[in-house]
Amino acid sequence: MERFRELYRFVRPYRGLLGVSIIFHMCSTGLGLLMPLVLKVIIDKALGGADHSLLFVLLGGVVLLYWVRAFFFYASNYFTNYPVQRMLFDLRVQLFKHLQSLSLRFYQEYRTGKLISNILTDVAALQAMISTVIVGMASNLFSLVFISIMLIVLSPKLSLICVVMLPVVYFVFSSFRRSLRRRSMMLREHMSEVSANLAEVINGIKVVKSFGKERTENRNFMEKLKPTFDMSLNLSMRSISLSIVMDQLMVYSLVAVLGFGGYMVSEGEMSVGELVAFYTYMQMFFGPVAALTNFAPAISEGGVSAERLLNLMDAVPEIKEREHSVHLHHADGYVVFDRVGFQYAANRPVLDSFSLDIEPGRKVALVGPSGSGKSTVASLLMRFFDVSRGRILLDGIDIRDLSTESLRRHIGIVLQESFLFSGTIEENIRYGRPGASFEEVVEAAKMANAYEFIRELPNGFRTEVGENGVSLSGGQKQRIAIARTVLHNPAVLILDEATSALDTISEAVVQQALDKLMENRTTIIIAHRLSTVRNADCIVVLKDGRIAQMGRHEQLLLQDGPYRSLYAMQLKEQKEHDSPNYEAGRFGMASEGGKA
Repeated sequence: MERFRELYRFVRPYRGLLGVSIIFHMCSTGLGLLMPLVLKVIIDKALGGADHSLLFVLLGGVVLLYWVRAFFFYASNYFTNYPVQRMLFDLRVQLFKHLQSLSLRFYQEYRTGKLISNILTDVAALQAMISTVIVGMASNLFSLVFISIMLIVLSPKLSLICVVMLPVVYFVFSSFRRSLRRRSMMLREHMSEVSANLAEVINGIKVVKSFGKERTENRNFMEKLKPTFDMSLNLSMRSISLSIVMDQLMVYSLVAVLGFGGYMVSEGEMSVGELVAFYTYMQMFFGPVAALTNFAPAISEGGVSAERLLNLMDAVPEIKEREHSVHLHHADGYVVFDRVGFQYAANRPVLDSFSLDIEPGRKVALVGPSGSGKSTVASLLMRFFDVSRGRILLDGIDIRDLSTESLRRHIGIVLQESFLFSGTIEENIRYGRPGASFEEVVEAAKMANAYEFIRELPNGFRTEVGENGVSLSGGQKQRIAIARTVLHNPAVLILDEATSALDTISEAVVQQALDKLMENRTTIIIAHRLSTVRNADCIVVLKDGRIAQMGRHEQLLLQDGPYRSLYAMQLKEQKEHDSPNYEAGRFGMASEGGKA
């Protein structure tokens, strides 16, 4: 109930429309409940005499009654569906907005498939609960009260049968509800895991096919899906068992009514019309009771979904803007790391007392072995995470004091694996600045050395790239990503292994584009291959989260330190790769493979 009260904030704006819906539902239900009384009058009054005018009047009244009822039924459903759909729309928007505010740490710990399940499946379960249960419960409770009154009015003696049956119905309903809720929670959690695994396999389909693991993944998927089959079947059969028990109780009650009622008619204690009306109301009585009990699965699933959604909403954004954040309209690009410390997990520092001044327009390269903290520096500057100790300044302002929009407006990043959205090339480039004109998009493409290959495509800038640019090569994707950053026009540029995944020819073209992009910008180059950072104004060598060396390429080579060791090792690898013996070995192995 506490969780439902939290969800009420989404219901509050539409409570007026829902109130109208409930009233209209009651009007529609109430008009339908008059039919047994009309039937009683027809049997006791209209059918007994020679004059059939009363019969025709009553039948005409029935037709008119159901016309009016149809109007209320249509209107009540409109006033139900509109606010419910709006609530779900608001909830999904709020969820998506909340997810956007969460840090990268959350996405590292929470699987994508589970998030999709939360936003789509859980919200859909809430829809079923709100539309079916809230409004349906009101109209069914109204029916139950109205029918109970009519049963007592028609025959107080026979109505005792209902009094005896109600506690039995409540006991059965309560027992099944607890069981259904527990099983619903287990099923929903397991389906989230299945969804997460499915998303993972689809995202890694190239790896799956590369290793010929289709059958293995099929088998794994079936093994994970099998428990959901068993749970779903069990849950469905429990619901059906509840319906069967309710049907049995209804049959026993109706048999009792016919037995005692028939005896009372023969004794003259009630008329045939009264018995027919009572029997009809008795049948109607079990309709709302059965409907209320059938709400158990919807209530259980809706309760589980509400809990899961609100747990997600309770996730606290790690990166928060301060109340009076600063909006930086122009940035020179002066970056300072002041004794920065950071750790992803307790007692496992990634950066320790990292201090570095980067003056506007300078190119600084970060090098070092894997795990030394190079990419972490970029993530902290982009404020994907907040520093554990120390501070980072942009133009003398602590980036935690800047608005997130302002900070990221002045910093651009080109990643090793640049992501493209489904859509056209033009839309992907314009993502860097949505208000840019087409001419500016073209100019950005030219600066990124992407214009020539885009022009040769069938639809030019309006060519669809597919999911994550599947129709483009790695070099083409990277150049579009560079064009996007050119259009973004940041004061500070981060190149995170921007060419390491490309072949030699593509790397040369992309490097030319990057050289244009770096002009007159503060640039932080994160690189593994030292050949790409020779021309940097300053090379910072990281080791175990600390600065081990710092200087220009020529200076560092003269020093006995980790940079010279890294450079010598890479130079040796390159010579071995380019040597004739290496090539001969390759062709020799190929030849032997051909003979085999």
